[in-house]
Amino acid sequence: MKAYIISNGQIDDYSYYRNIVGKEDFVICADGAIYHCINMGIVPDLWIGDFDSCDYEEICAKHPELKSVKIQQLNPVKDETDTHIACLIAKEKGYDNLVIWGALGNRADHMLSNIHLLELLHANGISATVENEKNTISYFDSIIKIHSARKYLSLIPLDKSVTVVKTKGLLYNLENYDITRGISLGVSNEVVGESAEIVIENGAMLAIESED
Repeated sequence: MKAYIISNGQIDDYSYYRNIVGKEDFVICADGAIYHCINMGIVPDLWIGDFDSCDYEEICAKHPELKSVKIQQLNPVKDETDTHIACLIAKEKGYDNLVIWGALGNRADHMLSNIHLLELLHANGISATVENEKNTISYFDSIIKIHSARKYLSLIPLDKSVTVVKTKGLLYNLENYDITRGISLGVSNEVVGESAEIVIENGAMLAIESED
């Protein structure tokens, strides 16, 4: 079961996101991300937030179709971000495949926090990615298979050192190689053919599929 979390980060090209969400998919909008939903032509299934970044009454007056959307009001004094809470709600509803949009952009603190949510979701058995028009970001700590149409694949260690046991299907393959955090060796590799596989141990990595 797939759910889309739409956060209030930067989105440049709304046409990229149109016609991706299926009829059976569940969409959670985090607070001011409702403007992204409007520009994407998406009516979310659930709209959460403390509504500190949007005016509910004003928006619904201009877009009456949003009046039917279920609202979950959040206390503005809270420990988690709206995006974090949206992910927890999706988990509670039984969704085991999450795609997070609008999670990157100008606020570096929110961007890093949203990317690190992938580790929390992975620990709870949920497959998740943070995506925008140019990037797809995944977390893994053992094996990952990449089926990518994007040009580049970068492997970014999250631990001080991560052992790449082997890779298959990359332009530059590795075997029994320790990648140290802070070293840029894993940046801008490429998938050769239809897919690639990376096996690691002794840590975790981000797999970032990207294009210029």
